[in-house]
Amino acid sequence: MISNEAADAAEQEAAMMLLDKLQDKVLEVIEYFPWYKGLIGGETTDYELQNLPLLTAEILETHYYTVSANPSLAVYRTSGTSSGRRKAIFYSEEDEKHYVDIKTKLFGELIAGGGCTRAMADMGTGHAAATALTIFERLGLEKSAIPFELPVEQHIERIQAFKPDLLYTMPSILDHIVYASDNPRALGIRKIILVGEIASPEWQRNMARLFGLDPRDITDTYGSIEIGTIAYYSHDLGRYIFADGIYAEGIGTQELGGELRPLGTDESILVLTSSVRKMLPAVRFVTYDVIRDFRPVMVGGVMKQSFGSIVKRVGRELKHGEKISLYDIEQVVYRHLEDAIIRVQVRNNALTVSVKSKSADHTILPVIRDEIRDCIPEIGMMIRGHLLKEIEVILAAGDEPLESGQVKNKKLYYQPQKDRAGINLSGGILAAIGNTPLIRLGNLFRNSGFEVYAKMELLNPGGSAKDRPALRMIQEAWKAGEIGPGTSIIESSSGNMAISLAMICKYLGMQFISVVDPRTTETNFQILKALDAKIDVVAEPDPDTGEFLPARLKRVQQLLAELPGSCWLNQYGNPNNYLSHYHTTMKEIVTALDRIDYLFCSVSTCGTIRGLAEYARDHGLKTRIVAVDAEGSGIFGGNKSRRRFPGLGAGIVPPFCRTELIDRIVHVSDSEIVAGCRALAQNESVLAGASSGGIIAAVKHMEQEIAPGSVCGVIVHDKGERYLDTVYSDSWVQNQFGHSER
Repeated sequence: MISNEAADAAEQEAAMMLLDKLQDKVLEVIEYFPWYKGLIGGETTDYELQNLPLLTAEILETHYYTVSANPSLAVYRTSGTSSGRRKAIFYSEEDEKHYVDIKTKLFGELIAGGGCTRAMADMGTGHAAATALTIFERLGLEKSAIPFELPVEQHIERIQAFKPDLLYTMPSILDHIVYASDNPRALGIRKIILVGEIASPEWQRNMARLFGLDPRDITDTYGSIEIGTIAYYSHDLGRYIFADGIYAEGIGTQELGGELRPLGTDESILVLTSSVRKMLPAVRFVTYDVIRDFRPVMVGGVMKQSFGSIVKRVGRELKHGEKISLYDIEQVVYRHLEDAIIRVQVRNNALTVSVKSKSADHTILPVIRDEIRDCIPEIGMMIRGHLLKEIEVILAAGDEPLESGQVKNKKLYYQPQKDRAGINLSGGILAAIGNTPLIRLGNLFRNSGFEVYAKMELLNPGGSAKDRPALRMIQEAWKAGEIGPGTSIIESSSGNMAISLAMICKYLGMQFISVVDPRTTETNFQILKALDAKIDVVAEPDPDTGEFLPARLKRVQQLLAELPGSCWLNQYGNPNNYLSHYHTTMKEIVTALDRIDYLFCSVSTCGTIRGLAEYARDHGLKTRIVAVDAEGSGIFGGNKSRRRFPGLGAGIVPPFCRTELIDRIVHVSDSEIVAGCRALAQNESVLAGASSGGIIAAVKHMEQEIAPGSVCGVIVHDKGERYLDTVYSDSWVQNQFGHSER
């Protein structure tokens, strides 16, 4: 501990060094951002930092975040989870160089002597992810990265295959890896560098133990997309040390004004000035992060600014929730449950701590609740003052997803209620989704010796099974504060998912943009237009694969970059896709039937079949799962070729595909699909879409091997009216196959 006199002297020295450069910095900011001149009242030659304005979110939203992109600059966009809008952050080549230089130097110091030769980034999107491989390469490390949209099982598979010594990731992703891994130590990771959300010391110690590491082998780094690298955690000092080029200040909430309440003892809001960041007016940038114990310390003979911990965020959207610290909550939980995954929500003035742990039982929950109240007196005061309801600590079941449903979700935000109050996420037309009837196909399979029951998903209000995942994806994103009224939802879909999302978005007051390809039917175009959806057509397939899906996904990313406040639900990687069928569709089938021996399901994104199959596995059902795929699809290998019908098959292996859950795969031809559709219409008066015809054909394929007396289920995915110009058109069939189907 240094003396107060030494601390004051160090502070003055740092301020003097900044003042030497401050005039040049302000003039640089004015050069790149002329509006800043008006903000400071014109140019002067007498600059003092405390006299310059705080660069608040309001100022940046007005002048910076929403301006048009300069094509010469790299642009990164925030996820929009806290503000409901995606903000554009610009980097020049010089900014990028400084960023990479600082992180390369830091990473080199952190892994020195650790014997690391292979490094993997597992962290999602954004600036840190975009530059990680460059940093690894400069350090001479063999490099790899994991797309964070993949299911956690595939994260583990990729780590096992690549065998990284260094893992660069986010705390929330590491949570999921630990929980899903039988033995984290077996992954062989030597060093872990963290970025992103809060990583409390107690959490870090637990992770070190679980991976069989010394606590010094896990290092938390602190950065932001606006500023870049800000600080790193020193195990020697037990503190965060600011990076080179950063000058920090700690201010109180009174300096920001508004409705913010005073902070706790020794807490302050972090304000930063960067001498190396040019394409952001980085003078007194307000981070809205609350830090504790802000003071200088001696590092290698040099006085450095530092702080003890990051404990929470404040902002206009936080209101009463601003006093709640995820940092403190984690410290309590991890004292009792070393393997816990934690999610904290503040909604409608109620605090809920959801915990998933293999070692917990319900007796520990009241202890955790009481300790949280004891260590954060403000929470108890708010409860007694009826600003918050009683704390609720919930233990999630092993197969139950934590409420937000997202990977990157450890930061604690108070969800704004403005423009969201009174919105019923399951009312109106949405109330009609699910609970579809199950009917016996007694005519079509009269002489088969087994029974076939059809789950009539075509009777959902949007006309298909896609209503279920569309609704759950939107509900969960809405609850997490990622979307709301006015959000533009973007999705790649050639038909049913697009129609479902268009219907739901229209009801909830959101814009929907459907990225499609030329195979989309005219009927679907007309339905989407009737629901006020915007249609973006990708005319050419991806040149590398010859498939339309990669080209559509590239277009989605372009639209996200172009449209502030937009959101991609990602039906191909969003776990709420398959969880919708896990929690509703399969449960409904099992409730209606005493037993089910075979379940036939067509595949495309593989969301439906995964949800059905995981439910059957988790509940000990002996149901054989049959995947029905189109000839020419690449989902299960084989030669890819032309497929005439959207919604059946895919050109890639979808992230949801889990072949170990599937007992049998049946491929059907386009002509068999047509025959199956028409047989269903003629024998059962069910006018269904192409994938349902494929399922009927698959049952016919297996007719001789299904034991007499068996009970079979088939998923009738969508309505046939959308295929009147193809499947049910004699002239189209004659043109395509050289014969008509009757």
